[in-house]
Amino acid sequence: MAIYLRRGMAKNEIVYGLSDIDLSIIVDDRNKDEQAIELAKERVTSIYNKLSGFIPLFSRAKDELGVYSTSEFFRLYTDNDAFKYRFNEGKYTWKLLFGKDLVRDLPELQDKELYIPATEELKVWWPLVNIELAPDFARPQFKRKNLWYKAISEVSRVYLLICHGENIQSREDALCRIKEHLADEECCYIDKVLSYQKNLTAREDLIVDELMKLFIELTGKAFIEMERKVYGESKRKTAIINLSYQDLIVGSEVFNLIEGLRTHIKRELGPYLNYVALIPQVEFALDALYNSDIDSFHIVLVNTGFVPVEKLKQVNLFLEENLSPQGIEPFIMHGDIALSLKAKSWYRCIRSPKQCPLFYSLASCDQLNLFKEWDGTQEKSIQSYLPPSLEETINKRKSKITEIISGKDIYKFKALDFLRFFWGAARTKLLSYSIENDEIYIPVTSKQICQVLTKLFPGDSDWLSDLYTEYEKELQGQESKAYHFFTKAVDFLRSI
Repeated sequence: MAIYLRRGMAKNEIVYGLSDIDLSIIVDDRNKDEQAIELAKERVTSIYNKLSGFIPLFSRAKDELGVYSTSEFFRLYTDNDAFKYRFNEGKYTWKLLFGKDLVRDLPELQDKELYIPATEELKVWWPLVNIELAPDFARPQFKRKNLWYKAISEVSRVYLLICHGENIQSREDALCRIKEHLADEECCYIDKVLSYQKNLTAREDLIVDELMKLFIELTGKAFIEMERKVYGESKRKTAIINLSYQDLIVGSEVFNLIEGLRTHIKRELGPYLNYVALIPQVEFALDALYNSDIDSFHIVLVNTGFVPVEKLKQVNLFLEENLSPQGIEPFIMHGDIALSLKAKSWYRCIRSPKQCPLFYSLASCDQLNLFKEWDGTQEKSIQSYLPPSLEETINKRKSKITEIISGKDIYKFKALDFLRFFWGAARTKLLSYSIENDEIYIPVTSKQICQVLTKLFPGDSDWLSDLYTEYEKELQGQESKAYHFFTKAVDFLRSI
């Protein structure tokens, strides 16, 4: 139906030797069934992958190529914030190479409708610069300079749109314009970034700490201004969470790891930090459907000032050398936002107070401060607001869970993945029945979810208890009989 050239090359922002050809391809879906549409998309992808074998300017399809059916293209623009920002950019910058110009038919948006989509764009760029925090990171300096030029210019574009109502498409124009809103020292950093792009091979130092700090500060200002303009003082539901470390940690091995992590952080980062919180991961986004967050942690470093990149690398190195079945994702809280230090999942790599109130309520709980001695048996009740979109998200997630447990692929899950899915799916179904209440109790860990299920369904208490025992074995790497419960667990999810 249409082929578009997009991003840097479409805007004539070409760096010879580094720029690639980014394409969006739209497949005609008129009078075609779903199978025919998917076959057409697969054929496009296959042709592109063959071309990329001898055209270096084509990247791998799964990384760079966008292939959509016509209806999917318009639906993503309407419903998906991440696509909305990029497709809206297309109205101004994409170049039609073939076919009908569908981008021009996309509905016009006011700037305020782009505030949330623009912050989603920052979640795409943070993992790209965040790779500087990887212990084994190695990349040619000219590529790093090019990336920092793009990242700082893109965060500048988002900042200017949200904070000052300026919708600037050119990266260089955005960098020049943002200097009017920065201190003299920060303007010097912008000049440095501009000089990088003009001479990528020059032998000059890359000011990583300064650029990382600038990226984070502009990101924080953009997120907080977005929340002020979008959410305001909107009414929110209240979540009740009961928590103790005894609920969080399964097995002495994980307990010892947490103790080692606490000692390491105190020694290496102590002077830079106000406190460190160990909190459970609680996700309700549809993207987290497989519930890898169940019984996993966030380690939240709340800083007193900017923490040097080399110091943050040490935290990631410690976690890489001490892996745990109860996953630990580190965050640095800088001002009003928190950013993941590993950033494996772009959609949840930046947290802001009104979008992620549970995260912030848990992170600010004094009992969960690793810098203090804590009693593993003491329970703490935490109250937190919930985002206005939670009800819609829970209902969508409930429908998706029903779809998954209706198919046969559910039985192909590995035991630990299945059990985490089970606990998370059960929690979603429980919440869907209480979501209309002003106050909602949220069971955070699998242990708490099991306790609620046992209380509500006493006839199922015996097998649920046995299932939890097998889950503990799986979590600690021991042999289990969890597979014996798959069918019963799926039937249970269908029934509640």
